[in-house]
Amino acid sequence: MPRRSAICLFALTLACTFAAQSATAQEYDAALAQGHARTLSLVARPSVESTQISVVINPGRRSNAGLPADLRAARTAMLDGVDIPPDLLRSLAERGDGLAAQKYVRLLTADPVASASDIAYFATLAVTTGRVWTLPDAVAAMRLLDPATEPADRIRAYVAMLYPHAWAGNAIALDAVIDLNGEGRLFGPLSATTRARILAADALIGDRRAVFRMALNLLDQPALSDADRALARGYLEQATASNHLGVRVTADTLLARLDAAGALTQ
Repeated sequence: MPRRSAICLFALTLACTFAAQSATAQEYDAALAQGHARTLSLVARPSVESTQISVVINPGRRSNAGLPADLRAARTAMLDGVDIPPDLLRSLAERGDGLAAQKYVRLLTADPVASASDIAYFATLAVTTGRVWTLPDAVAAMRLLDPATEPADRIRAYVAMLYPHAWAGNAIALDAVIDLNGEGRLFGPLSATTRARILAADALIGDRRAVFRMALNLLDQPALSDADRALARGYLEQATASNHLGVRVTADTLLARLDAAGALTQ
């Protein structure tokens, strides 16, 4: 078995041991298919508190001022609890109404032909106004986007929303920042500044999930350079200081596996 696959399989097995709930055979297969990030999700799910940290980036629309008559009527009806057509929700969301954005995202996520770009963008608009419970929809959609075709203005909106949430300690946002930065990824190569902020946010949270995730992302590369292997090892060493047993033990064991694999090649 190739060295990288052996490491992944071992981490997966140990992760399932420490999972908070039992996993089915189908979940094991899914974990293998989705790689090391799935392993981390089984080892240590983020705390509920860390997923609900909200940062209001834009207070959003607070009145009907400046709206055309049809949108004024639609917004008034929406605030009174009346369902309004999707096109009006979209128009209100584009004019800064966070509630309309959230309602529109609910319609989009229920539509099998809705574009991931629209879901990511309008969910982002909702989250920026403090509706953090829409963040999982935003992130899930972002993971499906093609960096080559996603509009630059939308990518800037994703960054402007995700980064402040990540630096404030929101685990969902921090995971997304880690996974969406890199060569060929939505946000492009990981800068030294962003790496430093990720590490600072990880220290703030204390469970070391972020450095563990960064290590696993490196180990999941098809061609791992000596420099990246050393960097991954450094991240795993930091993860051994986690306050979460699953992360700590799995990091220790992966370090041992890396050392053993290195000894075999010498």
